[in-house]
Amino acid sequence: MASYYYYASTLPLLRLDSPLPFSVEAFLSASAGQLSRRDHALLVAAVEGRESAHPFIRKWQRFERLLRSELAAQRSRRKGYVGSPYPHRDETDLRICDTVRQALATDDPLKAELMLLELSFKQLDEAAGLAAFSIEALLAFVLKLQLLERRSRFVQSAGNSEFERLFSHLQREIARR
Repeated sequence: MASYYYYASTLPLLRLDSPLPFSVEAFLSASAGQLSRRDHALLVAAVEGRESAHPFIRKWQRFERLLRSELAAQRSRRKGYVGSPYPHRDETDLRICDTVRQALATDDPLKAELMLLELSFKQLDEAAGLAAFSIEALLAFVLKLQLLERRSRFVQSAGNSEFERLFSHLQREIARR
């Protein structure tokens, strides 16, 4: 397994509360010349969410699947739905269950989303382990970048503008009737 001592050491430390240093696309473009073709293909597969035999990617995809399933299950229970049409519901992770419960209990959707992103960041840190210069560390890095890109879209002024646009549209529709 290749180690990327030089390349990995040039990358910034990513934290959920830090600004996005560059886009996922820019990172993939820059890493193409620094990694083997096989390892670069792993980064692309991880970003695109494609199935892979790589243990890190499989673990990440399992985590995401469990998180989505738990969100769906808890939202359904809140709406009074009984039953479990959700795949993988038989698998559980208490940390996921607890974080989803806390996120759904908050009245602030931004805070709830940040709680889920923080859980995902922690999962990536744990999955990468202590091998800071491995392909696993680079996989965690690119997936964290993807999470930071998502977080960077949470702009309050844009959200308020969209809410006002939808609300005025709804008011016009009601006035027409």
